[in-house]
Amino acid sequence: MSNASEKQTGRATLIEVATRAGVSATTASLVLSGKARSRRISADAHSRVQLAAEELNYAPNLLVRSLRRGRTHIVSFYNAFRTRESHDMYMDKLSAAVEYAGGTLGYDILVHCRFGRSPKETYEFLNGGLADGVLLFAPRLDDPMVALLRRSNLPVVLLNTRDPLREFPSVADDGLTGITSVAEALVGAGHRHIAAVSSEGPTVRDGNLRITRLKTELGRLGVDLPDEHIFDSGKDYVELVTRILNTAPQTTALFCWHDRLAYQVLEACEILKISIPSRLSIVGYDGLRWPSSTSHTAASVHVQLDLLAERGMHLLDQYIQGYQGPLLEESMPTLFDPGTTLRPPKQS
Repeated sequence: MSNASEKQTGRATLIEVATRAGVSATTASLVLSGKARSRRISADAHSRVQLAAEELNYAPNLLVRSLRRGRTHIVSFYNAFRTRESHDMYMDKLSAAVEYAGGTLGYDILVHCRFGRSPKETYEFLNGGLADGVLLFAPRLDDPMVALLRRSNLPVVLLNTRDPLREFPSVADDGLTGITSVAEALVGAGHRHIAAVSSEGPTVRDGNLRITRLKTELGRLGVDLPDEHIFDSGKDYVELVTRILNTAPQTTALFCWHDRLAYQVLEACEILKISIPSRLSIVGYDGLRWPSSTSHTAASVHVQLDLLAERGMHLLDQYIQGYQGPLLEESMPTLFDPGTTLRPPKQS
């Protein structure tokens, strides 16, 4: 008889179920795995095992089951920036997209958030049998953990990073086309005096790359982006905007390497009573409307994070299923949106 006041001090085991039902562990296992009928186990024994399992709140040990079957149907999602801020809209949206994409394909997502582990400890955790594969977001290619993963048999797909050694499959936005669309939009609007804002720090991956590409694409269109018009964002955005507007010749358009920065600059412009876009056009990247006091929507290159996650999961699933063909690398299309912060000056 079960006692409603009893509390289990740990997970019920198969042996405990068998003991309560008065059968062998083998018989209990066959009943609970749905194989009782093929082994001619009596209806009475079957009922006693089911009742004992219910009374003990028994659930199969998924790790043991996974070892037997060779699959866990779990995928690890690891943010190689090794940091996560509250109210990080980009990572919030990407994580949600990964969860949805994984669930659609029959996987649960294990999101790793203990970033204090060493690269070796992290690798051991990722490769320890909990997950069938890893979605690895934005790793530095000199990251020691990447070198460890190269030596493993664990399926790995990179998100928003390409592998120069062409060993890891990857999915990334078409950054070159995205930046080309920025250059063409600015020059097409008549801007010739353009500045750009990057950032410094360990969590910065794409800033310098995007601005280097912008410099190249503007040059192709006959517009110079001099080094002295490339600014570090710092923390004081009012001071940043003041410096930018004091350049000579006077800047009429500003590229911010990501949208969060673009909205911080927009707020500084409103403090300084700078008219947008008649005095200064502002363009960001990622296509995210960050919470802001401004009523403007920043011009931006939209990256489809839902599609990025979906394609990343599809690639990872293929490799988990045993794909051994040519390396799979996919580029996600981008879309330029002028928002409300791009236009003047149009001068012939």
